[in-house]
Amino acid sequence: MLTKNSIPFAEVCTSKLEFVAFTNRLFSEARKSKLNALNDGTFFRPLLRSEEKALSNICHCRSTDWSKLRLWIPKDMVPQDDYSRWLERNVSFNTFEGLVAINVGCQLNGNLQDATLPPAGIHFNTLISNCIIEKNCRVYRNNVLKDTYIGANASILGNGQLVHSPNASNYGMLKLSVGPESGGGREVFVTLESTMIDICCQLKMNHKEGKEMPTSPIPLSPYNMIGNNCIFRDNPTARDIFLLPTSKIEATNNIESVTLMPGASIGYGASAKNASLQWNTFIHQSHVENVLLMEQAKVGPNSIVQDSILGPDVHVSAGEVHASVLGPNTNAHHQSLLISVLWPLGRGNVGYGANVGSNHTGRLPDQEVVAAEGTFWGLSSVIKFPVNIAAPYSIVAAGTTLVPQHISMPFSLLVEQHQECYILPAWVLQSSPYTISRSEIKFSTRRKAKRHEWYTGWKIIRPSTIDLMMTSRQILEASNGSSEYRNIPGAGKAILSEKSRRVGIAAYSACIQRYALLGLLQYCQENLENITANNILESNRESEYLLPVIDLTEPRWPVLPWEEEPNYLWSHQKAVLFREFPSRKVAELLNKLLELEKDYAQRVQRSKNRDDTRGAQIIPGYRDSHVHADDDEVVKSVTEFSLSVEKNVQNVLLILGRKHSRL
Repeated sequence: MLTKNSIPFAEVCTSKLEFVAFTNRLFSEARKSKLNALNDGTFFRPLLRSEEKALSNICHCRSTDWSKLRLWIPKDMVPQDDYSRWLERNVSFNTFEGLVAINVGCQLNGNLQDATLPPAGIHFNTLISNCIIEKNCRVYRNNVLKDTYIGANASILGNGQLVHSPNASNYGMLKLSVGPESGGGREVFVTLESTMIDICCQLKMNHKEGKEMPTSPIPLSPYNMIGNNCIFRDNPTARDIFLLPTSKIEATNNIESVTLMPGASIGYGASAKNASLQWNTFIHQSHVENVLLMEQAKVGPNSIVQDSILGPDVHVSAGEVHASVLGPNTNAHHQSLLISVLWPLGRGNVGYGANVGSNHTGRLPDQEVVAAEGTFWGLSSVIKFPVNIAAPYSIVAAGTTLVPQHISMPFSLLVEQHQECYILPAWVLQSSPYTISRSEIKFSTRRKAKRHEWYTGWKIIRPSTIDLMMTSRQILEASNGSSEYRNIPGAGKAILSEKSRRVGIAAYSACIQRYALLGLLQYCQENLENITANNILESNRESEYLLPVIDLTEPRWPVLPWEEEPNYLWSHQKAVLFREFPSRKVAELLNKLLELEKDYAQRVQRSKNRDDTRGAQIIPGYRDSHVHADDDEVVKSVTEFSLSVEKNVQNVLLILGRKHSRL
């Protein structure tokens, strides 16, 4: 059953089927030797003798067999009329071979949408063979144009070869091997309409039974297909292309077996082989092979991407990506290397010179890395496989080397000191909360892939990340009595100092409690008639949501955000409240929220102020060229939210106080 969310993906599957069937039917009908009416009221017919003479003598065209040329007559025109004058104006200096059908519908005198394109017409083509050309097309200066359907208003300009291999089109269907490059591999079958949900399901990352988006087998077709309003220009060699309307391929080096959805484009020195591009994707000055780019993904310049899946809103430039899965909103904007990286939830960044790619053991390149949501790989970090960063929104500091290990304490900083790796649990929460607040805003405003939006807009602070924090805090609390700790569950092979342990406990506690208390405030606002200021929240403990017990040493896939039940959020927050606060008096809890919210807003501003102060001490004119914390949009947003929480708490307490005075 189709849902509102699956409709765009089902529609593109249907449009592929219809496009292929339509093209196959056109070629079949056009081959008939006599006047032939189509179901849509248009006609195919052979040339009249006068039309043949016009093409040969006046238009300077040549053909190996004029009897195989067809005119395609629109339904509002008379099939028997002589279209010699139309041909003289719109067709010149071409060589035709085999079946060629030309639609003689009204040609444009120019192009009002793009001044760089010539007027509609078919001119100066060295060879056009076995092609159907719709109305209002621009087909100029191509060397070899063969086995191709060209949709209405399409522009085919200045190309070398455009040919097709018999039954070679994949129409966006690819079989990829991600993870280990050899010695195994994780095989994934993707289609043009795949989502990250489909990919995670095939990789068995889901914890619940998953359903893939509906797909249908596509009949093979021995033709290139270029949809309406497409642009295909200045490409020296191309083979086996499938362009849905409004997509573009321009000024590439080599193109083979590519499928583009509407708005997708490949251009400017790029080469692509076995590539599927969803809506509004872009590849330029880069090489891609065996890849799926989901909506709004971008590759280039100067990138190599092979055997990989780039999720919605992923940007890769000036680096290499091999045998990897990069989830939504992942960015690798600098020269870096990602090999065999499984990063299903994405939302991270790759710094310049990061080498997440030493997957060769000296025997086989059969190792891999698992990266948690929001991982930041710092400048020149070196990751020795296998590594599992199962710690969401953690930072691998610049120059840090990670040996094989499994790390699962969220929001941590991993830093190398004296050739030893240290972990600072919850460092991001405590010392850089600005990062979290900015990320929440960034993921909301920069999420351009609207067709994937229904499952990519999850919150950073949510039940699964809170569960990880609670388990990590419990481990930190149990590790007591030493100045340094090694082999701590969840810390991998990193060293934990006593100071970092205590800071981590406090930071995790503040975040956990703030999360639960914000839920309480919302509950109070929605259920004021059922509570009083001194009322202990009633609950049947047996029916409450049970907080999970997580083994941080066990390799496991993250809880996928789209698998979390939205209806259990308050149940989870309430369970955390029961765990965190022995006293459950509503007034006391709301006052605690005010304290935590004010502290959080102050820490966000301090983390930005710290950068301002340090920069001003080092860089001349820093204050004049940078946004100060007081004017920063993230800081202002957090401050405004804190003030709104304070106002809402005061309103709730005022109403509860009035209710109490009447008792």
